Amino acid sequence: IVGAGLLATSIRDNFPNHDGYIVFASGVSNSGESRESEFEREKSLLLDVLEENKTIIYFSTCSIYDPCLHDSQYVMHKKKMEEYITRSGNYYIFRLPQVVGRTSNPNTLTNFLYEKIIGGEQFEIWRFANRNLIDVEHVALITNYLVLNGVGRNSVTNITSPYSISMLDLVINMEKTLDTKACYSIVDKGESFDIDAAESILAAKKCSNSS
Repeated sequence: IVGAGLLATSIRDNFPNHDGYIVFASGVSNSGESRESEFEREKSLLLDVLEENKTIIYFSTCSIYDPCLHDSQYVMHKKKMEEYITRSGNYYIFRLPQVVGRTSNPNTLTNFLYEKIIGGEQFEIWRFANRNLIDVEHVALITNYLVLNGVGRNSVTNITSPYSISMLDLVINMEKTLDTKACYSIVDKGESFDIDAAESILAAKKCSNSS
């Protein structure tokens, strides 16, 4: 397992049968990243891993489907990483939405909103934006099921929740949970977009039935 963050830790705990695979759970995770050095770091690490000629499990992003982000440096980078991997001919590419879990990483969506709300800081909410959230342990369990059953080999599969939530509703729910009023303004930006969750739904049901 390449990586030591939230996703890598959960994969290590919930995907015990990873012998023969390289799980690439390290790299650029901030969709707002613009530093070329960060993109180059992931690229260099990935190319080294690909030379080992093992089955690689790579986590990409569902931001590729977001009309507001498809031309961003982050999405363009992830698309390039996917291209390198597909050339290897022995891979799983899993695109993830917003992954939620206990982490000190300030770049996750929920941590960002938490700090803004608790700190009473002003921030913007894009009126038309929605986000898809999934628990990191569910990502690990679904990954385990898909890989061990050969689902999605040498293709791109979404591991995602069947439902998305508007940014405004997400903030309102966090306000209720934290019992704190957020300081925000609403701007007419963002677009909603659909993510195919069929494989994730099926895998989640299989995991539930076997537990």
